[in-house]
Amino acid sequence: MGKFLFRFFLLILFSVISIAIFLSVIGLETDKFDGLIKEKANEVNKYVKLEFNNTKIHLNPKELNLVIKLQNPKVLLKKKEFKLSKIDLFLPLKSFITSDFLLQRTEIAFTKNNIKDLSKITNIFLPRILNKQINRILIKGNLEGEFIVPFNQDGSLGSNSKFTVKLLDADLNITKDFQIKNLSTEMKYFPEYSDGKEINFVINQGSILNLNLEKSTIDIKFINNKKIIKSKIKTSGSSKYLEIKKISSLLGLNLKNIKHIDLTSDLETSFNFSIDNKFKITDKFISTSGKIKNLELEHKKIKNIEKFIPSYDSKIILKDADINFNQAGELKLSGLLKFNKEFEDFLLHFSGNSKKFNMVGKINLSDQVVRISQLNYLKKENVNAIIDFNLLKDTKLGYNIKNLLYSENKTKIKLDKVKLNNKFELENLDEIIIKTFSKNIKNNDFSISRNNKKKNSILITGDVFDSEPLLKSLYKTSDKKTLSNSFNNNIKVNFDNVLTGTNDDVFNFSMIASIDKGAYVKLSLKGNFSEKEIVEMSIYQIDKDKKTLEVVSDRARPFIKNFDFIKGFEGGKMEYVSIISKEFSESNLIINNFKVSKVPALAQLLTLASLQGIADTLSGEGIRFDSFEMKSNTQGNLMNIDDALAMGPAVSILLSGYVDKGKIVSLRGTLVPATKLNSIIASIPVVGEILVGKKTGEGVVGVSFKMKGPPKDIRTTVNPVKTLTPRFIVRAVEKMKRKKKEETTK
Repeated sequence: MGKFLFRFFLLILFSVISIAIFLSVIGLETDKFDGLIKEKANEVNKYVKLEFNNTKIHLNPKELNLVIKLQNPKVLLKKKEFKLSKIDLFLPLKSFITSDFLLQRTEIAFTKNNIKDLSKITNIFLPRILNKQINRILIKGNLEGEFIVPFNQDGSLGSNSKFTVKLLDADLNITKDFQIKNLSTEMKYFPEYSDGKEINFVINQGSILNLNLEKSTIDIKFINNKKIIKSKIKTSGSSKYLEIKKISSLLGLNLKNIKHIDLTSDLETSFNFSIDNKFKITDKFISTSGKIKNLELEHKKIKNIEKFIPSYDSKIILKDADINFNQAGELKLSGLLKFNKEFEDFLLHFSGNSKKFNMVGKINLSDQVVRISQLNYLKKENVNAIIDFNLLKDTKLGYNIKNLLYSENKTKIKLDKVKLNNKFELENLDEIIIKTFSKNIKNNDFSISRNNKKKNSILITGDVFDSEPLLKSLYKTSDKKTLSNSFNNNIKVNFDNVLTGTNDDVFNFSMIASIDKGAYVKLSLKGNFSEKEIVEMSIYQIDKDKKTLEVVSDRARPFIKNFDFIKGFEGGKMEYVSIISKEFSESNLIINNFKVSKVPALAQLLTLASLQGIADTLSGEGIRFDSFEMKSNTQGNLMNIDDALAMGPAVSILLSGYVDKGKIVSLRGTLVPATKLNSIIASIPVVGEILVGKKTGEGVVGVSFKMKGPPKDIRTTVNPVKTLTPRFIVRAVEKMKRKKKEETTK
C-alpha cells in the first residue's frame, strides 16, 4: 500500500512538472480568452482595436501566474496599423479555472515602426501636452520598444506604466537652431522612482551642429508639478563660427568681439533645468568640461596692446587645453597657447562677468616681443618670460591688481595691490618693484611703496631710474592722466643715479612733492650732473587757481634732446618758468651758450636763404648760439610761441607760431646773418656805438621764412627781405644791451 501511494504521488508530481514544463515552454493554444481580450482592449481606449490570430497560454513559474501570448498581434489606432512583436497578458492562476479575466499587467513589444507614430502610442499613457511636444520634435526615423501596462484589481488601467523605447537613425527638431541627426538612443520610463516618475535617455549615436553625441544621457524626473531635466551632453568633433555662435547663445555667451573660430574639442556639458506646467524654464544651470584639442580664434584687436606687445596678433591658437566652465561665469583653462610662432604653457581662471570679475593667470611670453616704453625696456623674441597675475575688475570701482609678476632673466616687475579707475588712472598702491635691463645694462632698479607709518605717504627709492621716457613724454600728445582725482599723497623720492639718455646722468637725485586730486601742488627736486653742475625743479602754489613751475639746469641737453626736429644739441644752461592754471599756462624759456647741428629744418632754411657758409658750419661742427629766449603759452596740447629769439655769432633768428605737441609745427619768422644785424645796429646813433662800435652798414639783408609740417617732415619756404621789422631790431637791441650789462658787471 505504501509503495502504491508513493508511486501514485510520484506520478502526480511528474504529471504536474510535465504540465508545468509544457505550459512554460510550449504553451497551450486556446481561444477561450479571445473575445474577452478584444473586448477589454477596446475598453482601455475607444481608439484602440486589438487584432491577433489566436492565443497561447504559458505558465510563468517565477511569478506563479499565467501568461497569455497573442499570436501575430497588431494594434489599430484610429485605423493606423502598428506592428507588434508581442502582446503578453499576465493573469493569476485562478483565471484559468474560473474563467474570470483578472488581468494583472500587459507587456507589449514592437519593432521598427515609423517614429512619427510614437506620439499616437504615447498618447495612451502620457499627458496630452507632453505628447504634443514629442510629436513636434520627432522628424523621422524608426523605433522599437516594450511597454509594461499594469491593471488594478477592478480591471481598470494602472498608473505605473513602464516602457523602454529605442530610436534608430532618427532626426529630431529640438529648436530651429538645434537639430539632432542620425540619432540612435534608448529611452526608459520608470513610474516608481523614489521621489517621482523618471524618463532616461542614453544616446548611442547621433550628431548636433556637426558634433558627435555618443554616450550622452538625459534624465527627466516628474516631481509634483515640475519636470526636472538633467543632462550630460558629450560632444566631440569640429565646429565653425556659425555653429559655435548658436551654442554660445544657449550658454548666454556674447561673441560680438570674435571674428573667427575653428574648434576641435571633446567636451561634456551638463545642462540642468526645470519646466513647470506652463512650460516656463526655471532653475537653469549649465557647465562644460573637457578637452580643447585645437582652437583657432581671431578677435577684434584690443586698443593699446601693441604698445606693449609689438608682435601682437589678434589670432591665437590653443592646443591640448583643459576647460571647465559654468553658468556662474567661472572659466578655467590650461594647456598650450600660441600667439606667434611657438606653443607655450598657460593657465587662466576667470570668474564673474564683463562688469565684475576676478581673473588669475600665468602666461609664457617667450614667443613675444615685449616693450614697456615707460621703462625703456624691450624683450626680444625667443627670450624666456612669464607673467603671473591676479586682477579684479568692478565697473563702479575700477581695477585692482592684487598681484602681478613679470619676470625675464634678471628683469623683474612686481605689482601688489595697485588700484586703477576705469580710465586706468592710478588711485592707490601698496608696492611696486621695478628692475629692468636695456642692452644687458641695468637701467631701472627701484621700488614704490606706501609708508605705513605715515598716512598718505609714498616712498620711491632705488639705485637707478631711467628718466628718458619721462623726458620724451613732455613733448608728446597725451589725453591720458596718470593719477586719478582721488590720488592724494605726499611723495618722497631718492635715486642714486638718474639716466637721461645722454651723457648727462644725474646722481644724488632727491624730490619731495605733495599731490592733491591727482595734481602736483608742491614739489622740490634737486640733483647733480657733477660736483659743480646741478638741476633743480620746484612747483609751488600761487593761489587756488595758479601755480608756478621753475626749472634751472646747468645742462640743457637732457630737456632739448627729445625734440624730434632737433639733433646734435650740445652744451647750454637752461632756465624755465611757467605760470600754470587749470586750462592755460604762460612760460618763458632761456638757454645760453649752446650749439646745434643736424637740424634738417634749419639746414634747409640756410640753404634756401643762400647762406651756404653757415649751412656748411651747421652740418660740420654746428652753429653756436649765445642765447635763446622763448615766450609761450599753452592750452591743452597746443603751445603758442609768442616770441622766440636766438642770437649767435653766425646767425640770429626771430620767430613765432605754434606747436601741436607731437603732431604739427607751424612757425614763421626772420633770419639774419650776424654780420648784417651788427651793421644795421651799428648805424643806430649812440646805441650802435655802445653795442658794436663804429661801423658802416652795408644795408639790411635777411630772409623771412615759414616752416610747417609734422616734426619729422617740416617744409620750409623763404623770401628775401630788404628791411628788418622794428620788432626784430628792438628785440635784438634789448638782448645785446642785457648781454653788455652782464659782461660789465662781472
